Amino acid sequence: MGVFTVLAIAWLSAGEKYSITNATPEFIRRFTLDAVPQRAEMTIASTGFHELYVNGEKAGYEVLCPVTCQPDVRVSSVCRDITALLKAGENEISVLTGNGTWSVNTEGWGFENAAWHSVAWRMGPMIFGSLKLDGEVAFATDENWTCRDSRVTFSQWRYGEHYDAARPDAPERPVTPLLYGPPMEISPEDAPPCRVFERHEPVKTLVLADGATLYEFPHNVSGWCEIKVSGERGAKVTIDYDESLDGSGGLKGYINCFNLSRVYKNHRDIYVLAGGADETWHPRFAYHGFKYALVAIEGKAEIKSISQCFVHSGIARTGAIETDSEPFVRFQDAAVRSWFSNFVGIPTDCPHREQNGWTGDAQLAAETGVWCFDSAEGYRHFLRMMLDSQYPNGAVPCVLPHSDSFGFGWGSGPAWDALLFEIPRCLYRYRGDLETARDAYPAMKRYLGFIETKVGRDGLIGYGLGDWCPVDESHKPDVRFTDTAYLYWFNREAAKWAELFGEEDAAARFEKRAGEIKSAFNREFYRGDGVYGNGLMTCQAAPLYFKGLCVDGEEMKVAERLCEIVRAGGHKVDYGILGGKWVLRALSDFGFAGDAWKILVQKEYPGYQFWFEGGEDTLWENWDGGSSHNHVMYADPLAWAFEYVAGIVPAGPGFEKVAFLPAFVDGVGRFFASVDTPRGTVRAGWTRDGNGDVRFEYEVPEGVEVVAAP
Repeated sequence: MGVFTVLAIAWLSAGEKYSITNATPEFIRRFTLDAVPQRAEMTIASTGFHELYVNGEKAGYEVLCPVTCQPDVRVSSVCRDITALLKAGENEISVLTGNGTWSVNTEGWGFENAAWHSVAWRMGPMIFGSLKLDGEVAFATDENWTCRDSRVTFSQWRYGEHYDAARPDAPERPVTPLLYGPPMEISPEDAPPCRVFERHEPVKTLVLADGATLYEFPHNVSGWCEIKVSGERGAKVTIDYDESLDGSGGLKGYINCFNLSRVYKNHRDIYVLAGGADETWHPRFAYHGFKYALVAIEGKAEIKSISQCFVHSGIARTGAIETDSEPFVRFQDAAVRSWFSNFVGIPTDCPHREQNGWTGDAQLAAETGVWCFDSAEGYRHFLRMMLDSQYPNGAVPCVLPHSDSFGFGWGSGPAWDALLFEIPRCLYRYRGDLETARDAYPAMKRYLGFIETKVGRDGLIGYGLGDWCPVDESHKPDVRFTDTAYLYWFNREAAKWAELFGEEDAAARFEKRAGEIKSAFNREFYRGDGVYGNGLMTCQAAPLYFKGLCVDGEEMKVAERLCEIVRAGGHKVDYGILGGKWVLRALSDFGFAGDAWKILVQKEYPGYQFWFEGGEDTLWENWDGGSSHNHVMYADPLAWAFEYVAGIVPAGPGFEKVAFLPAFVDGVGRFFASVDTPRGTVRAGWTRDGNGDVRFEYEVPEGVEVVAAP
């Protein structure tokens, strides 16, 4: 099969100080085979992204690989079957690298000052791995490899990629093996890999006065443009991306100037032509959120075709709703597109401006994620990033991955930290997964110890962002209100896990603490006669959403007051992202699902359908559209509809038991939901005939107990 000398496996570096002007390294290993083995597996871990090539052919379909971890704590390794790409005789393996979150050479959100940054800048992207032939290690990453500068001359996952196809092959040079390399743990890739799932052609093309061409695509998505271009060697194609246009028909520039790097301000890809035959190219190590692409050409070149590639994690749909309600169909389509656009490896807030793993956005959209998608592996990976990032004192970051300087402090607080409790809850309730909670439970206890240090003498906590992005800032609840409500829920959740894990004394302590928090909350915020806090939507909904928090016996008064203000406001939204999770559910729990439905189908500002009246097809960050148009933090009404309109209620972990409690809302003739559960597909829904009579029906897998139905 070949003769190999296996040296000690090592991290490989290109060995030069890294800067914005460097091309990313390509690592190369040549070897001879007497015959092709029955199975050949190449495993590579990398500090940033990488692509593996065998004899010039890419191995694997995944892109933006591996999925990021917390860079200074853990990296993922990817094992690929490369048997079909090998041949008898001379073979060559090359690993093309991109910076990912490791070698950040632009400024933004503190990553340029991250703890690992000095190592990353000194050593650049690094790889670690081995080749197995029929189960035996043939060689590993060691001094027998070489490296060279690649044609990727700039690579930043947020801002873009530059590729110079006219650049001659750089000379190869020795690698720098690091037997005592960076101290990250290497784990097999456990998150669904990213790939290209859809391709869209432009729906409009406009040549601007300066000669650049503006392309409009049918959807606002995450990904990149793929171009087919021909022209002279050295001609340059520049692609700028955006999701909106300004008043004159050019790119609005919103994603290019808000809170981005002072070094590199654009979402921009650049391709320099090799010249000759048609050339097809797309970036490998960056992605964008966009509906529009502005293409400028320097030199003689012609764009033969351009496509929008929708890139996201390989997560399958598992739940969907069919209905004759056009407003709901628009919302569902937008929520699904926004959720996919914001799950590119990890959950993010938006695919353009930040691409940050904000934990608040993720926890608020998690129930939509588990109803509609096979998302458990992706959420477990993200939760592990939080566990890896927890400080010894119990604090957790609000952004994953975090840079220390941006992640702890300003944005942290119970509403964002809730990810630590919400992901285990969702995976247990909807998937029957208890092990994720078992893994997270020690971190929950450490966190509760930390968060108690933030509690004031009044028994309340005010630490974090609260009901972010409300319609009216003056209507935003006191942060102490929303934070303390979460703190109550954290202790109730911890008590549940403690009991399940056999810690009865701990369960009692957590329940006792929840009771103390409830008392402090109601002493400060209950005004009497069903009114909480400022008496507006989020304040009325919170003590109902967090079961048991409301003053005993006052629940219906509080719900009626909530419904009164919803009706008085014409069923228009008056809340931020926390109210976006709580209000519809609180209304529905107390018999006002019809009013919740009217909020969801409201076409006037501020309302969900207002977003779509102008042709938008994703969810917004702000109700007035002044910021991002592709955020996921308002996606929860889709999860609400499965449970409260179609009426599918998991009454036991993983749908071992199901209750059917539908709401036959007005103006809808047909509403059916189906969801793939660990026990099979559950389907339920209803139809209304011309006389207004409603028929409800359901299907459950064998062995699933139905505990309630109309």
